[in-house]
Amino acid sequence: MTATMSDIKPAFEKAARLFGTDKPLFAESAGLFIFAAALPFSVSLLQGGMLLFMAAALWRRREQGNLAGLPAELRDNPLFIPWALYLAAGFLAAVFGVNVPRSLAALNSDVFKIASFAALCLFLKRERRETAVKFYLAGLAATALLGICQSAASGFTERAHGTSHHVRFGEIMVIGLALSLSGLAFPETTSARTKKTFYAIGLLTIAAITLSQTRGAYLGAAIMFASFFIARRPPKRTILPFLAAAAGLVFGLSLLNAAIRNKTFSIFLGANSMVNSAAASPDQSVSTRLELWKTGLTIISDRPVFGTGPANVKELFPVYYKKAYPENILWGSLHNIYIHQGAERGLTGLAALLFLFCMMFLTALRGFRAAPSTMTLWALSILPAWFVMNLTEISFQHVNTSYAVMLALALSITASREK
Repeated sequence: MTATMSDIKPAFEKAARLFGTDKPLFAESAGLFIFAAALPFSVSLLQGGMLLFMAAALWRRREQGNLAGLPAELRDNPLFIPWALYLAAGFLAAVFGVNVPRSLAALNSDVFKIASFAALCLFLKRERRETAVKFYLAGLAATALLGICQSAASGFTERAHGTSHHVRFGEIMVIGLALSLSGLAFPETTSARTKKTFYAIGLLTIAAITLSQTRGAYLGAAIMFASFFIARRPPKRTILPFLAAAAGLVFGLSLLNAAIRNKTFSIFLGANSMVNSAAASPDQSVSTRLELWKTGLTIISDRPVFGTGPANVKELFPVYYKKAYPENILWGSLHNIYIHQGAERGLTGLAALLFLFCMMFLTALRGFRAAPSTMTLWALSILPAWFVMNLTEISFQHVNTSYAVMLALALSITASREK
């Protein structure tokens, strides 16, 4: 019995250090770790975790008697003005849109996203950051394995998708891959065990991206690798074995399914068909996107200032698209965040979005220059790829992807401030 208790005691002590001993800190830590772990696979869990994190953090601040300082801390956030302008543009678009109640209700997701980002920047302290990242990596690895098993069970014909659509799954994996690479970029501060973990999760995410058969994720991964090597060149002895293993893995998987090879090569054919109307689209998904983008541009030309209002594209799609719907679907997404937000929020909203994106990148760049680390490199390497992936999707409006990017940015902001 004594031996058993001696074994259990260190575990309790470790849990106490991890979650804290006072109730608000325990709830705050639990909410943060649930949020981080659920990011790759569950919208409900990550939002529930975030609500718990925000409520407990405010409870803790109230008990400490320093709630009064929150407004000043919020204004001190480098993205306070861009987010405020974006929200204001969305409100104007809703008020002048075609269905005001629906548009105003749709803004709830914007408000919660902004509040979540602000909470992460305010309450994500040094002693919780690394643990939150570990929980995120655990959820990422489990989701990647699920997707790989789905594809393997079908003889590698089914597209890996985890718990979401295969396109979103591919984007989730690209964001996670950026963190794994960032962890390998600083071998001098990384233990051998942690390095092996980043190697393993990096290869898992590469396999998952490959098996998702998603062109946007393939292109996003390529942009992410380019951004990573521009920002930081890790030692060859660290990165070359990983790149060699990754190349071999992708090559081997592509031999198992011709669709993977076709998806890769059709990126160039798809790009050509977008700029050359005489060129044929490589497949139905590219043709559909071209039709959706043309429809979105027509909406923008008809309602240039404030657009249709958030969440109204689906209602007006039959008005602007008279032919048989692409793939027999009444589309509510234009599969390009820039065209989609331009159609729903007008050029006013599109300008606010572009300003927000520019400031996100500048914030990540300043954070990395101020404090080069895994945390700050993650945000800097993933943002260009995320901006590109939004050209064929509305990833900014998808919870799993956008909140993962918000976490990366919050980690960068908090880590660089404490340097």
